[in-house]
Amino acid sequence: MPNATAASTQATQPTAAAPQHATRSKRREALRERLRPVWEAYRASGDLDLRNQLVEAYYYLVRLMANRVAARLPRSIDVQDLRSAGGFGLIRAVEQFDIHNGTPFESYGALRVRGAILDALRAQDWVPRLVRNRANTWRTTVDGLRAELDREPMDHEVGERMGMTRAEAATLRRESNLTAVFTLSPQEESEDDPRMLRRLDALVDRGSEMPLEHLVAGDLARAIVRVLSRAEQTVIALYYEEGLTMKEIGHVMGISESRVCQIHTKCLRTLKEHLDEAGHGDVVPLAPTPRWART
Repeated sequence: MPNATAASTQATQPTAAAPQHATRSKRREALRERLRPVWEAYRASGDLDLRNQLVEAYYYLVRLMANRVAARLPRSIDVQDLRSAGGFGLIRAVEQFDIHNGTPFESYGALRVRGAILDALRAQDWVPRLVRNRANTWRTTVDGLRAELDREPMDHEVGERMGMTRAEAATLRRESNLTAVFTLSPQEESEDDPRMLRRLDALVDRGSEMPLEHLVAGDLARAIVRVLSRAEQTVIALYYEEGLTMKEIGHVMGISESRVCQIHTKCLRTLKEHLDEAGHGDVVPLAPTPRWART
């Protein structure tokens, strides 16, 4: 019984799609018959009004092709720009179409519109077409190896699969990274947060000074001079300003590494207690990152 039901369902699916296809075919045939006199008159006179009438009648091809191409592009690409390029392609197709060659204009016009859209995209692409194709080949190979190895493939493994040397593979990887460009200006809406956020707003300006940090740094500098001994100040200066290790500081000061570590720990505890009294203990870390460890 289930087999009979499945067979019945499969049999009714083509039957349901057939009327829709027949309806579209009838509409296209009716459009051709309606525009046949217009085509004949335009070929005989070259009148711009007749050309514009044909363009308006077939403009649905521009919308169709632009939407198909836009579906495979980033959201930053405006579909209206694609339609504009496709519109020029449609005009050229109407001007150059031969009504006596037996080919429906829909087929010819769709190819010309799509070609015009792709030409406009290539003209706006700052990456040479050869580099773009090589980068796509690289990414396809990486995806294939990632699926096979169940890990991120190394450059030399990708190069071996593509028949390249290590140097050529490294160069191609750099080129593939250069083909990816992100805009910082457009706003994007997160699915979790309905508020609009720009990538530019999320960047950190590491070169700017925060007023609170500047104030705390001044308090810290005064505290070092006020509450630390000369030896303790020397350890802090050598560790955080000069970037020396505990062992190197011990050699400079003529003491053991463990003693340097004890002095360092005592300095941090003393400074934290002093800053707690000043009201800044919650914003100053117990162990600041030394200069040599910063990125």
